[in-house]
Formats: sequence, structure tokens, C-alpha cells
Amino acid sequence: MDLLLMRHFLKVAELENVTQASLELHVAQPHLTRQIKSLEDELGVSLFTREKKRLHITDEGHFLKQQAEQILKLVEKTERQVKEMHAAMAGTLFLGAIETVGTALLPDWISEFSSKFSEVKYNIWSGNSKDVTERLEKGLLDLAVVREPFDSQKFDSIPLKDENWIVLISEEHILSQKSKDTLSLRELSGEPLLVPSQRLEEVQKWFSAEGYTANIRCGFSPLLNGIVLAEKNLGIAVVPELARKSAANRKLIIKTIEDNCQTRVALIWRKNTELPTVAKKFIDLISEI
Repeated sequence: MDLLLMRHFLKVAELENVTQASLELHVAQPHLTRQIKSLEDELGVSLFTREKKRLHITDEGHFLKQQAEQILKLVEKTERQVKEMHAAMAGTLFLGAIETVGTALLPDWISEFSSKFSEVKYNIWSGNSKDVTERLEKGLLDLAVVREPFDSQKFDSIPLKDENWIVLISEEHILSQKSKDTLSLRELSGEPLLVPSQRLEEVQKWFSAEGYTANIRCGFSPLLNGIVLAEKNLGIAVVPELARKSAANRKLIIKTIEDNCQTRVALIWRKNTELPTVAKKFIDLISEI
């Protein structure tokens, strides 16, 4: 399966119509039809079902489409970085970051890096730690900022920041009236909680260790969902400290969980991988910071 055939398949999969695809690709329709049939023969599966002049992509076709999109993105990234290698520090840095870091830390890092290497361009992708790590593992990112835990057998890392956890409380909630800036797990144990979907088990363990039960009403992703639900007084959002900036200017009271509830943020990259020069320089900057 060559790259041209992969691109042709993706266009047919997108349009589910060979005639339209042939026009957009500037390829003769009979030739494109033979390509798709050849691909199906090669894989031994039907990628489309035919109904009169319409095509309908099969489950196997959906899977191939997903994989082909990832492969082509990786090829494009590789080609770009190979071409940029001779251009010293004028390449593109592919960064992944969990949401809170994307807003709280990345802008300052990029600002400082850009002041030294003004020709560098950036491609930034945000999500939760699992999503970001998966993209890094597939080679779609050079570096990623995630929360522990991560697989130290697969990734090298630099620890960046230990964070306390905070709670976001609607101004209408009775706990928002308490004068102190902290709340204990005991005080939170009877309240409906809103927790990041990836951290449900972790938060449950905090309460269990103190002999309490966490009343988790909702797991959420992305962060904005938790902020909005808390603002509507549908529960108390439990989030890392870096989320404080994202929750600013909302009708929320922010308090720190006073028990020893912490998380660590780290910069990670794939082990045994030759990083582009721009990524190595970025690591050097973060190490200095």
C-alpha cells in the first residue's frame, strides 16, 4: 500500500463517491475504481458496500481510514523535519500538553524560547494525559507535558511542578461562605463532586485512605465542562492547581484541599528516539527553568 493509494482511498472514504473523488483528485474514474478494488483485494476485505451510485464505508474501511490519517500525518511531520534539519533552529516543534498547562505554562515557555529562536514554528495539541501520551507514542508529537503516572519504560522525562489540588465551588454553595481558604476531605466527603474522568480512581483513594467515601456525581472532560457544572452549582469540581487560571472570572470560589493531595507535571519524550534539534533545545530551556 503506497502513500498515493492511501491518499486516494482517504478521498473516496471522505466523499463516499468515486466520481466526486476522481474529479477532486484529477484521476480518471476507472483508474480510481481499480485502485480501490486492488486495495480491497490486497487486504482481503471490503472497504465499501455499493448501493447504486453510492458507496458506504464498512467497519474495516473506517479502521483503515483512521490508521491512514495517522500514517500520513506522521509522514508529513517526518518529511517536514528532515527538510528542516539543515535549517538549524528554523524548524517546527510539535508539542502536546494537558489543558491546564496549555493555558498556564506553555505561553511563558514559548515566549522565552521564541526570544532566543525567533524562526521556530509551533504545532500544539491539547487533551488529557492519556490522549496526549498516545499521540506522543505514535510519533505525532516531539514532546508532551502530562501528569504522572506515565510509563517510564517508554518515556524519558523532566519533572516540572508538584501541584496541590483545589476545589471550584459555586458562589451559591454553603461551603463558599467559609472564611478559610482550605477545605478538608472530611468537609468534602458529603458533597457531590465533579472529577476529571482520568482521575476518578485517584480521588476515590484519597477519601478511602482517610476513612471517607467520595460522592462523585460526574466525571468530566474537558476542563471547561467541570468549570461550567460547578458554576451552575451542580457539584464541587476537584481539579489541579493549574486550573485556577482557567476558572478565573467565573462565579466560583476557589479553595485548596488541605490534606496531602498532590500531583506532578512532567515533560516527557520517547526513549531511544532521535529528537529534532529544536526539541532538544526546548528540553534544554525547560531544564534551565
